[in-house]
Amino acid sequence: MSKSNPAPKILLQVTGSIAAFKAVALCSKLVQAGYDVEVVLSEGAEKFVGAASFEGFTRKAVHRGLYDAGSMMAHIDLERWADLILVYPATANTVATLATGHADSLIGAIFLAHEFKKPYWIAPAMNQAMLAHPATREHLEKLRGWGVTVLDSDSGTLACGEIGPGRLVEPEVLLEKLEHHFASPLTQVSNKPASVLITSGGTTEPIDAVRSITNFSTGETGFTVATALAQKGYDVTLIQSRLSRFQPTDPGIRVVPYTTTAEFADAVKKELNSHDYTTMIHAAAVADYHVESDTIDRAGKIQKNEPFTLKLVPNEKVLKSVKAWSKNPKLKVISFKLTAGDSDLKLDSYDSDWVIHNDLKNVQGARHAGTVYQKSKTAAAGKYEARAPFSTKGELVEKLAHILKDNTV
Repeated sequence: MSKSNPAPKILLQVTGSIAAFKAVALCSKLVQAGYDVEVVLSEGAEKFVGAASFEGFTRKAVHRGLYDAGSMMAHIDLERWADLILVYPATANTVATLATGHADSLIGAIFLAHEFKKPYWIAPAMNQAMLAHPATREHLEKLRGWGVTVLDSDSGTLACGEIGPGRLVEPEVLLEKLEHHFASPLTQVSNKPASVLITSGGTTEPIDAVRSITNFSTGETGFTVATALAQKGYDVTLIQSRLSRFQPTDPGIRVVPYTTTAEFADAVKKELNSHDYTTMIHAAAVADYHVESDTIDRAGKIQKNEPFTLKLVPNEKVLKSVKAWSKNPKLKVISFKLTAGDSDLKLDSYDSDWVIHNDLKNVQGARHAGTVYQKSKTAAAGKYEARAPFSTKGELVEKLAHILKDNTV
């Protein structure tokens, strides 16, 4: 942490898990590291840990309930006060409470007062079956979609004696993540990191209730770029396919899931309308067509033993609309172009500032070679000039980082 900047303010919210003892250790480490800490204890948390320990470390009274004397506006005041809000540990019940918008507790009310202008992190801790339950998974996905950073739990021996995921991330590991977040030069300059929107993975177009048309995109490139930029201090939002095999764990990455092209377009429009992104990196593989709904039964399963025809209807080109959707009129757009042996790149229809070109033969297996193109500032509209080749994802990330920082490779 930079000694020249004000102490970052952490709102530590502790809920009723047997792992709550780790929150005491985390509180101690945060104070020792120079953070300004306020603590909220749920009613369940007090069954496992007492307020005295936290008050001893922070030298401040612990916040408990919505109706504590002198704290009737604590749910507003604490949210506004904090630079980062943390739920550690987050029980299955707490996850459900947040995801369903219940505000009958101080922690729930603080979440409803959250405007997503600052980080909100939760660290789940529960039995492996509870973590894997469809209800919990749905709640966590909903929270991620709203902008909450869900920290990955550890695997190991659980309090119940079972072995598996669900262990609360260790205080030392979380402290390191916080140090990295607040030590970023981008954060220190304005107390707000530059925001980057990244799209990743392939869209899926339904045929019927059990079949779909999709592509071979794994989402690895977008995942790699998002992780690298988050580690460099950027505030990253990743619009990612639900089917992607690569799921980010960096707390600096906010994930917005999608499945169909229509969901993808809605997510992009919503993000650009509501956030002041400086750059959009469009790496998602978006379907050119969807199946005409009049020719199929989306609610059922097609039952045929003879050939039949599906009518494909062109999708709207999302990339053509992103600058019009953007809250930031100076949005920088970097898009990807994949070819399969084509000699003509056909970039005339693009309105991106930069285009990353790959040919399929150069991105198979460990190979990932291509060329960075920049839109010409002097030639006719739609003309692009080759600026720099790259041979690995690592080289590509570095060139993207240069573009984001200096608008050059």
